[in-house]
This record gives sequence, structure tokens and C-alpha cells, in this order.
Amino acid sequence: MPSSGLDLWSDAVLADPYPTFAALRAAGPVVWLERHGLAALPRYDEVHATLADWRRFSSARGVGVGELGNGLGESVIASDPPVHSAYRKPLAEQLSISALTSDVSEIEASARRFAEVVTRCGSFDAVADLARPYSLTVVADLLGLPESGREDYPGLADRAFNIFGPDGPRPLDAMGAFGEIVQRALDVTESGALVPGRRGDGLCRMGRPFTLISYLWPGIDTTVNALSSAVALFAHHPDQWEAVRADRSLIPGAFQEVLRLHAPVHFFTRWVTEDVDVSGVRLDAGTRVLVMYGSANRDERRYPDPDRFDVRRDAGGQLAFGRGVHLCVGINLARLEANALLSALADRVARFEPAGDVRWQVNNTLHGPAEAPVRAIPA
Repeated sequence: MPSSGLDLWSDAVLADPYPTFAALRAAGPVVWLERHGLAALPRYDEVHATLADWRRFSSARGVGVGELGNGLGESVIASDPPVHSAYRKPLAEQLSISALTSDVSEIEASARRFAEVVTRCGSFDAVADLARPYSLTVVADLLGLPESGREDYPGLADRAFNIFGPDGPRPLDAMGAFGEIVQRALDVTESGALVPGRRGDGLCRMGRPFTLISYLWPGIDTTVNALSSAVALFAHHPDQWEAVRADRSLIPGAFQEVLRLHAPVHFFTRWVTEDVDVSGVRLDAGTRVLVMYGSANRDERRYPDPDRFDVRRDAGGQLAFGRGVHLCVGINLARLEANALLSALADRVARFEPAGDVRWQVNNTLHGPAEAPVRAIPA
């Protein structure tokens, strides 16, 4: 197994990870990260296979790098079947395609409202003015959250995702943010502030009030990252936006391509439960493996010219949503939000233009723009 002294969690790498990912892919299918004691999987085939093999690559001991992230206890992402199934079932029932059918018109109305606002403004930040308030509104309305305090959740969720990195200042801060999310979920359920008949109320009636955290934590910021990345990409690739506007059937595939290029979550880990061979490399039981979604999605062995943004590419195999039993339970909602927003923007915006440099966030787990200034030229 080749080894590397690279630090994937340095500020510089987190802000621009793709050259480092390419170097690890070139080194081999499995690369030992000396600084962190991890076996990294930077290529597509190994990530694809690992995600489908939960018995040998377990999530039950946590999916983070350091002790803080792996000490949170069981959850929908930090468990294996049959325990995992109990956490996933109520979410899967609420977020199936059929269960979301009645919400389509409401989500599309939100998308039109936000698209109209940014089109009128002309210049806007794709994160702060569009993706974040739109995704927050969709999720908060689905849950039936009170209006007061909603605006705090994206910032708390963003900070809380740092908990999955190596132990240090960022995970310590993340513990405080995660604790506040938990406390807010507890407060809103105990106070009776949830709107009756909405999904949050339904979870409480099922005796699953803390399942709200799966909406309030990963359910908002990951979609924010994907949608703001989409707008930033279209601003820098106007020919791709022109293609989407000319043929709206390209929108679902275009969103897949956005996720391939900029996976909202770049890594989680797995715990090896028995000695296993990965592409000719022996991994002993007890090894912690870094599953590199963001690198796998740019593997030149799977995607020719992988750094090119092409809305006509077949990116359906991209791994940003995961695979297997841990396939993102919110996948249908994320696609619905994206299709609604991109369709609403396509009706109103002839083209996007960069209005400044994109600044990428520095986060141990998440990847997406911190700021993405753009101009919308009305149709």
C-alpha cells in the first residue's frame, strides 16, 4: 500500500481539494494517510464496492475520523442493519417519491418565489440569497417548524459537520453546534410549536422526535451546497446554461453532473470488520477506511475528462448520495428541490455571469461555496 504525508484537512486542501485528490488517485487504489492512520480510497471502483458492503465496512463504530465524531452514538448514518433500518424507516416513509407528491406544488411555488427575487435583484450571492433560504424554507415548511429561529439552522448545521474530521479546534466547536441543534429539536417538540399534520408532528407521534435532527442537520446544508455549486457552475459555463434552457429535459442530468463535480460531502469513514482484500491491498480488521466520495466522482477511470462540466454527460453513477443501505434517505427531496429551482430559474434567467470570485468553504466534511457572487440577466 502506498503511503502519503498529505493532510486532507488542512485549510488549503479543504478549500481546493481536487489536485490533492488527483495525486492520491495516481498513487493507488488504497493509500495510507500517515498523519491520520487511515486507509484512503480515492478511486471510483473501490468506493463503489465499499459502499455496498456494509458487513465488512461497518458504520456502527462511527463514520468520522477522530474520537469526537465517532462518540456521538447511534444514528441513521452511524449504524448497521438491523439497527440502521429502525432509524431509516420513518424517514424513508416520509421522503419516498409517493409521500412527496403532495408537496410538489408547494416546493415549486417556493422555487418560483426565490427565482423571481434574485432575478429582480440582478446581482446576488448564490449561497446567502438563494440556495440557503430556499432549502431552509422547503425543509422547515415540510417539518412544520415555527418561523422564529429558522434562520439559525444552516449555520449550526455547517459548523456541526466539522465533527467528523480529525480531533482539533473545528470538531470541538462542532460539538457545541451539534448540542444546540439537539436542544432546539427537543425544545420545539416539547413546546408543541410544530404545525400539526406536518412531518415533524408525524415523527413525534411515531415516538421519533429526535429524527428531526436528520432533517435539520444533513437535510439542509448538503442541498445548499449542491444548489449554490450549480449556479456558480452555470455562471462560469454559460454554454451549459444555454443548453439547459433550450432543453429542460437536461435538468435532472445536469444536477447529477453538478453533484459529480462538487459532491456536497467529500468523505465519511468505515470500520473494517474482518481482513479484506481491496484491489490487491490487504486491510486488516480494525482498519479505519476513508471513503472519498468527492475524489471517486472525478476518477478519470470512470469519467473521461473528469474536471469538465458537461450537462449532457451520463453522470447517473455519481456517488455523492452514497450507495447501498446508506444511500442518502433524502435523495428524492434533494432532486425535487433542485429540479424545481433550476426549472424556475430557466424560465426567468437568460444567463448567469460571475460577479466576483467563488470562495469555497473550509469544512472537515462538507464541500460547497461559502460565497458565490453572480449576476442574473433576465430572460
